[in-house]
Amino acid sequence: MTCVSAGDPGLSRGVLSGETAPSAVPPTRRVLLGAPLAALVAAGLAVGAAALATWVLAAVLAVEQVAFAWAWSRALRASPGTIPLVAAWAVLADVVLLVSDRHAYGSAAGVIGVAVAVVVLYQLGLRRALTLRAAAAQPAAAPPANAGEADSAGRPDSAAPPDPAARVSAELATALSGIILGALFAGYLALRAGHGAHHPADLLVIAGLLGAGSAVVAARLLGWAGLAAVPADLLGVVVAVAAGAVFGALGPDDLTLNAALATAASGAAVAALVDLVLARAREAGSPAAGSAAAAGGRSDGGAGAAEPVGDATAARLAADVLLAAILPLACAAPLVYLVGRHLPG
Repeated sequence: MTCVSAGDPGLSRGVLSGETAPSAVPPTRRVLLGAPLAALVAAGLAVGAAALATWVLAAVLAVEQVAFAWAWSRALRASPGTIPLVAAWAVLADVVLLVSDRHAYGSAAGVIGVAVAVVVLYQLGLRRALTLRAAAAQPAAAPPANAGEADSAGRPDSAAPPDPAARVSAELATALSGIILGALFAGYLALRAGHGAHHPADLLVIAGLLGAGSAVVAARLLGWAGLAAVPADLLGVVVAVAAGAVFGALGPDDLTLNAALATAASGAAVAALVDLVLARAREAGSPAAGSAAAAGGRSDGGAGAAEPVGDATAARLAADVLLAAILPLACAAPLVYLVGRHLPG
């Protein structure tokens, strides 16, 4: 049985449903500018919400988690049912954390455990439905005229649907990874609402989000201007640390300069690393992360992912931009929480 991934099911057509994938379309400069603008909006809304109240931050993060669920499932070409699964369990992790007594980050672990069982049951039902559909369509299916030939990538050129087990494996990987990544956002809530930090929790969250957002925005803008991925992300970290220093110097007296620098640097380091991984994945030809990197304006080689035409093109570009903007913020949350929670007073 051919092994497949969620983004590349092993067909030259490049989609789980067996549809014909259109040719790659190079992103325009306007499209390349979408990711830094989206990252600026996502980080800016979260920073403003963190300054207001915990419940406002929770509402903003819930919106971003839903947007991430749609973008993640869309980029990995998952079935429509995967989107509400990822979104619902990620938001539920926030709710459980907020209603718990200590608002501990570990409160989300139980939600993720239950989510794994639900996703597995859903995928088992999906596999049964796919198997029955394949069995019903088998008598009418005719062998392709060019069976046995290979495409330019060396894969068998067949428009036949992938094996149900292979497709379910890809869907399962997409759903589980999406739920885990979406639940990472709860780290900001755990730091904002929790107890035990030696510095103001709201200011620590703002510093972490400021660092992560500044690193992504700066790196994407530099990539849009033509700079390669590695120097762009390094300069992005420098910009983010400078932003943290300014926030610590000009902010309230309750937050020291060292605390602001450490929290901003932690968020910037993780966000820049994720941004670099997306860029390198595009070079390696990953259709999911690569398309997100293409939307972010990298100039370090590699073609953009194939994009549908018409309305589907707009949807795919929107997913690419959202994924490139939100994923680094989500991945930065655990380290921001860890550093902010344990900074000495």
